[in-house]
Formats: sequence, C-alpha cells, structure tokens
Amino acid sequence: MSLAAQKISRYNELIHILKNKSIRTVYQPIVALDNGNILGYEALSRGPHNSALESPAQLFDAAEEFDRLWEVELLCRTKALENARKLPEKKLLFINVNPEIIKDRKFKKGSTKEYISKFGINPSSIIFEITEKTAVNDYKSFRNTIDNYISQGYKIAIDDTGAGYSGLRLLAETHPQYIKIDMALIRDIDKDIIKQELIKTFCSFAKATNMRLIAEGIETINELNCLIDIGVHYGQGYFLQRPVDEFVLINQSVKEVILFRNQIFNKSKVCLHEMNIGEIARIDKSLEISRSIGEAYQIFQNNYHLQGIAICNQREPVGLLMRSKLNLEVSLKPKKDEFFKEKLEKIMENNPLILDYFTSVKEACRKVTARREENIYDYIIITKENKYYGVVPVGTLLNVLNG
Repeated sequence: MSLAAQKISRYNELIHILKNKSIRTVYQPIVALDNGNILGYEALSRGPHNSALESPAQLFDAAEEFDRLWEVELLCRTKALENARKLPEKKLLFINVNPEIIKDRKFKKGSTKEYISKFGINPSSIIFEITEKTAVNDYKSFRNTIDNYISQGYKIAIDDTGAGYSGLRLLAETHPQYIKIDMALIRDIDKDIIKQELIKTFCSFAKATNMRLIAEGIETINELNCLIDIGVHYGQGYFLQRPVDEFVLINQSVKEVILFRNQIFNKSKVCLHEMNIGEIARIDKSLEISRSIGEAYQIFQNNYHLQGIAICNQREPVGLLMRSKLNLEVSLKPKKDEFFKEKLEKIMENNPLILDYFTSVKEACRKVTARREENIYDYIIITKENKYYGVVPVGTLLNVLNG
C-alpha cells in the first residue's frame, strides 16, 4: 500500500471512530505503596479492537495529523466519564489532557463540568493529567486556566515527569497535587543508584511542597520494593495491575508483597541488626552452569545496570559472574567467538559469598568486609531452604545501613 493510500485509510478509520464514537476506555489502578489500597484509576483510551488506530499512540497521531485532536480528546474524555459512573466511592479518576486542549475555548466553556454533572461525578474526584512531554508556550495564560479548574474543585497531575523538556518549570507554574514519574526513570531503578538518588530528591521536593508522587510503569517486584524503600507514595504499572475495562482491585498476593516490604522497612528503622539479609534481597534470575559465557555476556549487554549473575546447578548456587571480570576476560581474548562458546564454570567465581535468607544483616556485614579486597563489591548470593533466592548488591546493604 502506498503512503497516500495509507494516509487515506488512517483518515477514513479516524472519521469512522468519531462518527460511531467507538472509543474504548480501560482503567488502571493507582496504588498506595504503604498499604496496597487504591487511590484511584487512570482512564486510558483505545481505538476499536484490531483497528489500525487501536493503540493510543496511533490514534492521537492520526488525530493531530488530520486536525481532529479536539474531537478525539473530547470523545475520549466523554467515554471515560460516561463509564466512570461506576467509579468506587472516594476513589479518584485520572484523565489525560493535552496542555493545548485545556486552553481551548470549547474546553473552557464547561463541557467537562456538564458531563460530570450528567453522570453524577464530583469534580473533586477528577484529576487532570497534563503530560510534561508537550511544550507549553504561554505559561501565564496556562496557569490562569489551571487556576480556573482548581477553583472548580478539580486537581492537577503532571504526567511523564522526567521524560520531557519542560518538567521543572511546569511543576513550578502549575503547583500540581500529584507528580507522576515517567516509567523511564522507574525501569530497573533497583539496579541504578543514580535513579534511586533522583527519586529520593523528588520525594524530598514532594514533601516540602505538599505534593504526592506516583511512580509509573512498575513491572517487577524489585522495582516495587525499591520504590517502597525510597518512600514513593503511589505506584502504577503492569506488576500491580494491567489496564482492564472495569474498576478492579489489585491481586491479594501483590498487596501482601507491599505490606511485607513496608513491614521490613519499618523494622529496619526500629532495629536494623535484627533484620534478615534475605529481606533486602533482589530477586534476580540466575543462570545454569551448563550455559555458555556468550549467553551471560548477552544478558549483560541487554541489562546495562546489571553487575552480576548468580550461577546455579539445579537451583543450587555454585558460582558468581560479575560484569567487570567478564569484560576484562573478553578484552584479553583474541578469539572471542571461541571464548563465548565455553561454559560458565571456566570464568565464574567459584567461592562467592552465599548466605542463608535468615542470616542477620549484622552478620552479613561482617562476612562482606572479611572478603578479599578484589571481591569486596561482588554480589552476595542469598539462598532459602538451600535453593537460590536472590542477590544483595553491596550498595543495597550500604543504603540499608545508612537508613
């Protein structure tokens, strides 16, 4: 299909969606990271199933291309509000709004308020999410518009904070009630000390300004645990709950993870040396000893924050491979292809520090400092019932010690 034909097809599909109002709305819960309760739900719009414009990115790209952005935004917002009549009591509804649309005269005329009244929704339950990725050219008039909505009882969230080019000024100009941290800053945060320190700074800022942080795109238990330890207020992401077409609670097992991690965190503040080392372990995947050096090298290449991999034999830890050692060995090998085919046991550390889950943090610290100097920063491997459980980087141990 030619580019012209593709363009015509997208246009026809967009017009079909607008004419038939065939926007779907799914809802993803935003969860308190101190107790697992639901703060509210983000309304996410989708095109018709199996349509070329099913994904929100394709849908809004087409709307902008054919100058139908206002119509698509209005339809998405209308559908979100229409379906939100079943919003659980005392829960919030987060609705995405383009900064340019929020200044539109038709938007200002009160169409949103009319729909809210029609569907029996309290304005105090509505949070307008303004994405940081879109530039705001006239902050003065934009701030006036925001103030107008806040005076009506609405609240404001800055979405994708950290992903765009106007973030800090947008925060300063809008004074939002919520700051949503972009998923790019959340991805692999458990392995990245720089990201951790950056989010800690956001936490301090939020505390000083009476704003609340929401971490977007949480996809692993390790990311969740790290965010809880840092003190982020709320979270959202596939690990907690995928978007669905109903207002659902998170799985009880996920809530138990949140409660357990908070119990550990509170325990660490009361009596650090009674903590078990397993309670701060990161649940990384291990590699079987039968695998090749090349497979390990590829894992490091695909996970640039990862610094070590536990090597197991039938889930029993037998070694450790650190990125630094592997890179050194690779640099010294003239025939790298042959080297990558060899087994992990040729290069792994055969005597890594392996501790049982219930070893005290105090004892773990003693054993870490007793290692040879060249191994002082090697991961600690954790076992539970003699099987591999996870790892504790030395940096994580130091963070716990420093509170």
